[in-house]
Amino acid sequence: MQDMYGMRTAFRKALIVSCLAVTVLWWAVAARAGSVSDYAGDMVSLDAAGKVETTSRLFFSGGKARVEIPAQEDMGPMVIIVRPDRKVQWMIDVKARTYFEQSLDEKALAAMNRGGAPAMTMGEHVVKEEPLGSEKVNGYDTRKKRVTSTSKVMGKTYTTVSTVWTADEFDVPLRERGETGETEEFRNIKVGAQPAALFEVPTGYTRSKNMPGMPDMSGMSDMPDMSGMPDMKDMPDMKALEGMGMPPGMKMPGQ
Repeated sequence: MQDMYGMRTAFRKALIVSCLAVTVLWWAVAARAGSVSDYAGDMVSLDAAGKVETTSRLFFSGGKARVEIPAQEDMGPMVIIVRPDRKVQWMIDVKARTYFEQSLDEKALAAMNRGGAPAMTMGEHVVKEEPLGSEKVNGYDTRKKRVTSTSKVMGKTYTTVSTVWTADEFDVPLRERGETGETEEFRNIKVGAQPAALFEVPTGYTRSKNMPGMPDMSGMSDMPDMSGMPDMKDMPDMKALEGMGMPPGMKMPGQ
């Protein structure tokens, strides 16, 4: 049987991948609200001093979304593709040349189309927005606002505050800055038609039964001892999500 350290690592990877997938889904739905439907750019993660730490590539086309995530820690490069038109999303493990397919919940999509919070909040979730005027970001006029997010998860209340800049053209935030200064910024935006192949699983990739990062449990006869699993407040280290800006108001528990 896989040891507990391996189970902890696998659980952590799965949680990270789940967060990334929900983030991409939010982006895909939000992108349809903007006046520009086809574009691409870089989502750049900067530390509090303004140093670039990681960069992910984003592509949007008529509600479809693709995010190319660089290798980080013990996870190889990944691609997440969201297809609301097919009610499906794919999580692609580039190194293993495999993909995991997941159906999209119609109720969740409808809620997000109405401006609701992503399902990853897992409980009561309240977002308060305070307008802070307007500002230019990377050549675009944006609305600046302070977003206070309060979530109740597993009996605990978590509150985060961030500053968000959104443009009418995209509605995917052009910049988001947390309380401690870390920033996600959408740069090098190129408006125009995107190749259809970007939003399909590459030829030659094999479908996996497991989410990227999760071990194959099908051959295990015994369930692992879960008593040593870490609490949610310890999972995951948010450094592992750098380069993938979370939607405004959406943070992992404990952040």
